[in-house]
Amino acid sequence: MKLNKRGTDKIISVYWFAILFIVAGGIVYMAGVFYGEPYDIRDIEANFLTNKVADCLSEGGRLVESWDKINSENFLQRCNLNFNVEDFKGWKNDKYYVNVSYREFNNNKWSDSFIGGNFNLEQSCNKGKNNPLCVERSFYTLDEGNIQYVIKIKSVVRKTEKNVQ
Repeated sequence: MKLNKRGTDKIISVYWFAILFIVAGGIVYMAGVFYGEPYDIRDIEANFLTNKVADCLSEGGRLVESWDKINSENFLQRCNLNFNVEDFKGWKNDKYYVNVSYREFNNNKWSDSFIGGNFNLEQSCNKGKNNPLCVERSFYTLDEGNIQYVIKIKSVVRKTEKNVQ
C-alpha cells in the first residue's frame, strides 16, 4: 500500500514557522525586560545599610562593648561605613543618611542619636518616586548589666538618578 506523502510536508512547515515565531517573540520579550526600565533597588540598599549598622551595634543580642564610645563624629568609621558613591552624572557623596537613636526599654525618652551622611535627605523621605527612600526599623538588645535597650535605625537612600526613571 503506497501513501501520498506530499501533504504532510506542507503541514509540518506551517508548524515549523509557528514555533519559529514563538521562539523569536520570546527572545524579543526577554531582551525588552532585561534592557528595559532599571530596577529600583533602593529598598534593598536601605535594608542592607540598616542591617550593617545593627551588626555594628549589637552582636548576638548584646550591645558591643564600645557602643557607648560611638558618636556622630566617629560613627561611620567605627561601623566601617563608606558613603562614597561611584561617579555617575556628577554625583556628590550625599546619597545616604543613617540616624540611630536608642532608649532604655522602660524609659520613653529617646537618647542622643548617631548621625551619618546627608541629614537633609530625611526631610523628603518617601514622598514620591523621585524622592529618597527611607527604611526605619527597631530592635531590642541588652548591655553588659542586662539593661534592655530599644535601638531605632533610620536609613535613607537617594540615588534616584540611577535607580528611578
